[in-house]
Amino acid sequence: MLRKLLLERKKTLSRVSYQCNNWLRKAAPEGTLRVSSSHGTTYFYHMTEKNQSCGTKLTDEDEIKKLVLKDYYRKLIPALQSEIDLIDSLLEKENDQIASRVFEKLHPERKKYIKQLFPTREDSFERWYALVGTASSEPEEGRYFIPTQRGELVRSMNEYNIANALYRHGIPYKYEYPYRAVNGVVLHPDFYVKNKNTGYEYFWEHFGMMDKPDYVMNSMMYKIRLYAEDNLFPGNGLITTFSGGKVELDEEIIEKTIETYLI
Repeated sequence: MLRKLLLERKKTLSRVSYQCNNWLRKAAPEGTLRVSSSHGTTYFYHMTEKNQSCGTKLTDEDEIKKLVLKDYYRKLIPALQSEIDLIDSLLEKENDQIASRVFEKLHPERKKYIKQLFPTREDSFERWYALVGTASSEPEEGRYFIPTQRGELVRSMNEYNIANALYRHGIPYKYEYPYRAVNGVVLHPDFYVKNKNTGYEYFWEHFGMMDKPDYVMNSMMYKIRLYAEDNLFPGNGLITTFSGGKVELDEEIIEKTIETYLI
């Protein structure tokens, strides 16, 4: 759980840092702001030269705001990077899985008598695979016909591309693993996936016929509702991607989705 929180915090910090840097490059005005108070009144001056003593008096609120933002972002960015570096340091130490390695170093005969209290992530993934398997269930004739790089058969090129991307990144996944919703209906999500760092699990549904109203109403919305009844929402236990008509699911979207939720 701590690792998941740290990774989410790092993503937030990195995103804000990018946005601040982008604003500074594209929208920040030249110069700095000097604030002065006299007899209870505050005055703002635009300083455009390094050794300027006074500057140009400002009254425009938008100009003042931009200069204040510029100063704030320039101070914030190093602080964001400092926190990101600290998180990286913590994650690096967590990667050592110190408590988990104690059991690993025991003599094999000793291991037979005790239970490992802190399994490694590798062990947890092995148990996950043992539980759900690695390949799809027996394919139904005429439904599955595209072989992925891992060897299972899928039904569409979108699923083929997602499966191969997951395989390439070493993401544990199961294709169309059956899931019984809270009302008893059995769904077969396109992919059942596990974040290889946090262990957090998601169902990944790709809705590939968004240009067909009947599909949207009778398939997509029906599934989304069932997931919602089980407290599974996009970004919280559920990953959703879309395509249809002229809108394709390209490799960039797949990669960004994996980076956001599974790495």
